[in-house]
Amino acid sequence: MKKNLLVLLAFGIMIMKTSLFAQTPSLIICKGSSINYREFNTGGSEESIAWDWTFEGGTPTTSNLREPSIKYDVIGIFKTTCVSTFPSGSKDTNSTYVRVIDGTIEPIPMNDTTICSGSISLTLDAGNDYDYNRFMWSSPDVTLNPGDTLRQLNINQPGTYKVSIGNKCASGDKTITVKKGIVPTVDLGADRFVCRNISLTLSAGNNQNNSFLWAPFGETTSSILASQAGTYRVTVTSPDGCTSVDKIMLIDSCPPVYYLPNAFTPNDAPPNDIYKPYLEGFKTMNLRIYNRWGEKVFETDDLYGGWDGQANGEPAIEGMYIAILELIGNDGYRKMDQTSFLLIR
Repeated sequence: MKKNLLVLLAFGIMIMKTSLFAQTPSLIICKGSSINYREFNTGGSEESIAWDWTFEGGTPTTSNLREPSIKYDVIGIFKTTCVSTFPSGSKDTNSTYVRVIDGTIEPIPMNDTTICSGSISLTLDAGNDYDYNRFMWSSPDVTLNPGDTLRQLNINQPGTYKVSIGNKCASGDKTITVKKGIVPTVDLGADRFVCRNISLTLSAGNNQNNSFLWAPFGETTSSILASQAGTYRVTVTSPDGCTSVDKIMLIDSCPPVYYLPNAFTPNDAPPNDIYKPYLEGFKTMNLRIYNRWGEKVFETDDLYGGWDGQANGEPAIEGMYIAILELIGNDGYRKMDQTSFLLIR
């Protein structure tokens, strides 16, 4: 691609013999383009007879032709200088600057966006932050200002938005949609008092287009059957990706119950192989077992744990033992009890 530069304009007007004006490019071209230079001088009525050109960033970098053609394969701002020689032997030196740009339009970093809550207040950014690029925004849904020609556009309404980017080397555009998403509604109701062995259905709504995630057990259905007291939480997500969360606490209102057996038979023949209390409504337990001489033979803090009749790795002898039980209920109720029981072999 050839670009004709009238050096009459570049040299006669742009070159002011000061660095301030000399660095203003007289021409912007694309990387890989060429310029057809044309010598101009201030030699009065004399016709120049020789020319000494120097081209920063150009190929070739020098020439002695009157009208050389120079190619630029590197981006930047480059100085071109021409020294003209006259029959009298006098010389005239002039220079100009050329800016070479890549001009490639980079991928535009905007995507379809859904706003789930509150009012829309969004800045669209077209990227490509180079001073030689020009931007133009448009929308079939929203009236934009005539001056919306900057890299960024502030919006406060849903709709379709398009940005077109161009420079003398390339152009590109991208269209996105900004919409207000549907936020699902969910209400599990007020906290409830329940008793042990409950069977209670919790529902997060019947919109099957939504997705559901329950805690603490990870169910993904719109409703679940709660079989024990505790806190239940559900996250509902609409097809737009908007979410709502609700929770409910099922509070165990029954008094805690426990029972310590008075005998067990650790003979590998269920039942009664393990000595452990029956518990309802307790959250922690400590069970200690002592023999008739006051020696501790077993202890556990496992709420579901018990003694298998072993002591120091050997089967404990048949006879009477003492169990000491310490409990804390779901409601904070504390209980300590002691009983004797018989190990039968």
